[in-house]
Amino acid sequence: MSGRLKFFLILFVSVWVILVVRIYFISIKSNTYYEELAKRNMIKTEFIVPIRGQILDRNGEPLAVNELGFSLALPPRMSLRSKLAELEHQVELLAEFFPSLNKEETINHYKRQDSPYNHDFINVVDFISYEEMHRLYPRLLQSDYIKILPSTKRFYPNKTTASHIIGYTGRADTKDIERTPLSKFTGIVGKSGLERQYNDFLQGELGYRKIKVTAFNQEIELLEEKRPAENNDILLTLDLRLQKAMDEEFAEKNGAAVVMNIHTGEVLAAGSYPEYDINDFVGGISYTKWNALREDPHNPLLNKLINGTYPPGSVIKMGIGMALLEYAGINEHTVIETPEYIELGGRKFRDWRVGGHGSSDLVKSIKRSVDVYYYKLSQKAGMSNIAKVIEQMGFGRPTGIDLPNEFSGIVPSPEWKMKRFKQPWYIGDTIVSSIGQGSFAVTPLQVARHTALLASGKLPTPHLAKSLGDIPKIYEPQEALSSFQKSKLPPIRLGMYQVCSEEGGTAYWHTRASKVSIACKTGTAQVVGISQTDKKRIREEDMDYFHRSHAWITGYFPYENPQYAVTVMVEHGGHGGSASGGILVKMANTLSDLGYIDTSIEKGAKGNVKR
Repeated sequence: MSGRLKFFLILFVSVWVILVVRIYFISIKSNTYYEELAKRNMIKTEFIVPIRGQILDRNGEPLAVNELGFSLALPPRMSLRSKLAELEHQVELLAEFFPSLNKEETINHYKRQDSPYNHDFINVVDFISYEEMHRLYPRLLQSDYIKILPSTKRFYPNKTTASHIIGYTGRADTKDIERTPLSKFTGIVGKSGLERQYNDFLQGELGYRKIKVTAFNQEIELLEEKRPAENNDILLTLDLRLQKAMDEEFAEKNGAAVVMNIHTGEVLAAGSYPEYDINDFVGGISYTKWNALREDPHNPLLNKLINGTYPPGSVIKMGIGMALLEYAGINEHTVIETPEYIELGGRKFRDWRVGGHGSSDLVKSIKRSVDVYYYKLSQKAGMSNIAKVIEQMGFGRPTGIDLPNEFSGIVPSPEWKMKRFKQPWYIGDTIVSSIGQGSFAVTPLQVARHTALLASGKLPTPHLAKSLGDIPKIYEPQEALSSFQKSKLPPIRLGMYQVCSEEGGTAYWHTRASKVSIACKTGTAQVVGISQTDKKRIREEDMDYFHRSHAWITGYFPYENPQYAVTVMVEHGGHGGSASGGILVKMANTLSDLGYIDTSIEKGAKGNVKR
């Protein structure tokens, strides 16, 4: 046999071997792959998006709900060159119905969602209210392309009330979808507040329908269906009635306030002022409104309750006093001279009261807010020891409230200053820190938690969610104090009682209208330095608004049977008692009127208060 014949014979056999192997692979080995591919062509899975859960107050009053309406969608594969003109025509038609619709953005959005593998209609108008659809429905039906689908939109019926607490939803971006894949189907995600904190729960669980379809995407048979899980409502600890009473008190003021159960940590009302209408953010806020909020000097976008850090002023004196009892070699009965100032290194550190207070023990130092008492004894205790006690009582770290991005604040100490600024600590730093000035920075919520600790002896965890669906949220309070520290709570509580309830107390004249007995402490936190050479300081009301001191008051009640703590901070309010005392009383009286406080218990014990 010639060599050429052998070559062609080998080539012929090789080709047939390759063909046989390929036929075997396609018909047998690839059978499973093509069988699954055929099923995908025949069976379509449609995902059913759950309705976002509602947010309700403790009595079931709605705070965040869903407004029912409609969306409009166009069929897939209209971005092909042959159908692009029709896509543009349909968008032009929609723009006639909805003048605010941006045609170019709508077409680009459609193209991003369209692909050869997409068989579902593509949303081009996210939400239309029932009223608007009723008007447009006959005209929209005339189009063979436009599909009308049910839709929902987040709605906040109380507009500005508790806006920083509730938060708002917005369109999900790429990062949101990576973090919470379900938002790819819902199109929205919680952006701030409780909407963000509990976004995963509020979204619910995705459902689906498996449908047998023809090659033309016509449904033949429903094979399987799973309804989305929607037991996703959140019941809050907030009481809308109390919340609105707080809003009324802050109508012409800026700042923050909180009402908290001292034993459970439940927050019954909380606000950061000024507030804003959270409905403006649903679907995207306009540039005009956004710039107005962003440029407002009163910071309406800042949640001052947990992200606003302020010098505490005298509302920190109870914690400082506890540290002095432990480390300054004194007890609650020790009396020291408290003139109108002390002098250090040629500088005078003055008491707030011209002429001073003569002499003082712990109880009087709280009642009359005697600065010199703390100036003197803090030098004996040392700021490192004081800082240790203050941190132990909840400052310098987040409270753990169920809101995103809570700030820690600052508890100044020699160690902190060296680490932060690489600078040594001076005695003057101790003196100004001892009355809550200098580098001290706290949030209003930290002050409220500290007040609850003084009233109950335990450190609660503030929280806003009462239950998620059927599951209650319970937080056990922490044991934060030593046995020695607990034994020193009675004189501290007595001093706080005298602040509000005895003549000479710094809040006495501003809290007399209270229906319940209150123990409290005022604070005036300076924003700008005041020269210690000025014996008579300029009046707060004569200062420029943004130079005035922040006005604090924090308290608990009833004094004889503590149940609730209230902390109020009015930005640039001047003196703590005059600016904030009325708000504290309003909260106490409203709680009493709403039946939260059993006043019969305190009335029987009110005459037993002794020093």
